[in-house]
Amino acid sequence: MKSGLILKGLLLTTLVAVIGISLKIFHDNKIKNVNSAQLCGKNKPLNQIKAEKYDTNRLKAGEATFYDQVSFKSKPVMSVVINPEALDVNKWAKVPPSAIKYIGKEDGWFNPDNFYLLEVPSDARGLALGKPCYGDGDAAVISIRKWKEAEGNKISINGKITLEHPTPLPKINPNHILVNVGSNQKDSLGDVTQVYFTKQRVRIPNK
Repeated sequence: MKSGLILKGLLLTTLVAVIGISLKIFHDNKIKNVNSAQLCGKNKPLNQIKAEKYDTNRLKAGEATFYDQVSFKSKPVMSVVINPEALDVNKWAKVPPSAIKYIGKEDGWFNPDNFYLLEVPSDARGLALGKPCYGDGDAAVISIRKWKEAEGNKISINGKITLEHPTPLPKINPNHILVNVGSNQKDSLGDVTQVYFTKQRVRIPNK
């Protein structure tokens, strides 16, 4: 009898502790989301941030800045700057909203990443992607070498990435690349996750 009361007491204590931890996590996430919304709403366009000095690519790099490349069937390989701190407004322009289409989220993942089709302007020779604001990761660019539609509103990209896409599926052309903005849907490409292009060739440092 006594052992039964002790067991019930332990179970009750455990239940109270679990509820307390859950409420704390919910509260912390709510505060984080409010703070993120306030911070992200104040972000300035990267080509309106003044820098005392720009590098040869007419941008200011920071500790989080790195470079990637994308390839096309009928264009030279193009360099992409990820997470620049500032861009020269005389050399960098925003990619127009009409060139950006949401293509879907990863299939079969608990917290799936969101992907966009980015139609690279015909006169672009370099791209720049800002850091997603609500999520913790960096945006990523992916060349589209092949794609195939599947049943259930799904599409396979390069035989590696399977997405659940909206209906109808956006048309894909040779000027498109894929952009992964992370798992937070608020980090929409072109709005929160900024994207720019330049007509001058972007040179990767030390290459």
